[in-house]
Amino acid sequence: MIPQIRSRVLWIVMSGLVLLLASVHLMIGGLDQHEEKSQRLRFLPDGHFLRTASLGYRELTADVLWLQAIQVMGERKVSPEAGRWIYRLLDVVTTIDPKFTWAYEAGGIALCTLVVLPEESNRLLEKGMLHNPEEWKFPFLLSINYAFELGEDAKAAEAMALAAQLPGAPSNLGRLAANFFVSAKAPQQAIDLLSDLYEKTSDPGTKSLLGERLKRVAVERDLQLIEGSIARYRQSHGGLPSRLEDLTTSGILEKLPIEPYGGRYEYDPHSGTVRSSEISERMTLSMKRRRDSL
Repeated sequence: MIPQIRSRVLWIVMSGLVLLLASVHLMIGGLDQHEEKSQRLRFLPDGHFLRTASLGYRELTADVLWLQAIQVMGERKVSPEAGRWIYRLLDVVTTIDPKFTWAYEAGGIALCTLVVLPEESNRLLEKGMLHNPEEWKFPFLLSINYAFELGEDAKAAEAMALAAQLPGAPSNLGRLAANFFVSAKAPQQAIDLLSDLYEKTSDPGTKSLLGERLKRVAVERDLQLIEGSIARYRQSHGGLPSRLEDLTTSGILEKLPIEPYGGRYEYDPHSGTVRSSEISERMTLSMKRRRDSL
């Protein structure tokens, strides 16, 4: 009788788990058809409750919810509301399974690539660092956020220095940390490191997000290059160039950089400012503007 009782209990538990996962999947997955995306936040389950309810099947529960996050991250345009939903859902996922490293990595990148939510990205990455202290990618991505989204170079240097000390970290992370301490931004070195991470990443979703992040940093690198060239032109010619091509004809730039999104770099000869036609806000200015408006 005891084996039969145990089998019956196991069947009841498994049935309950299946029903729980199915209800969660339908509850948050069906909102695309019946609710505004901004309403998703109201339907997110509590991570600690699901961690307890899933018993020994935490990884399976986390995987089901992870699939929901992937669907939203794959949308062509992610609104701030959807971005906050991604953060909340990934917080639930990583509460259920704190060792789910892909969720931290992909989420941390997505929250600063698909939508500009660096604080939420940082909280997710810091949570990953807490539960996975030997994973160098989390403090590395945290450092990139501090440097290029928040403009906080001291914190960027601290996070990069921590990443450099962890197992498997690229050898040049220490040098990049030193550059942050000394001179602020180093976009080309960030590109080199992100490119190395891109090549070593096997997960297609994470790889796609890293590719998008690389483009964003490349735009910032190009804008800094053009701005520096405009400053040198003004110093040597006593005025602003009338067009960007003047930077090449004068020999200050060998050639103009190619906008990585397939757009163009637009120049205002009256103010001397330059921007990408495809990116609405600079990485290093977006959060400053938001803070200044408060």
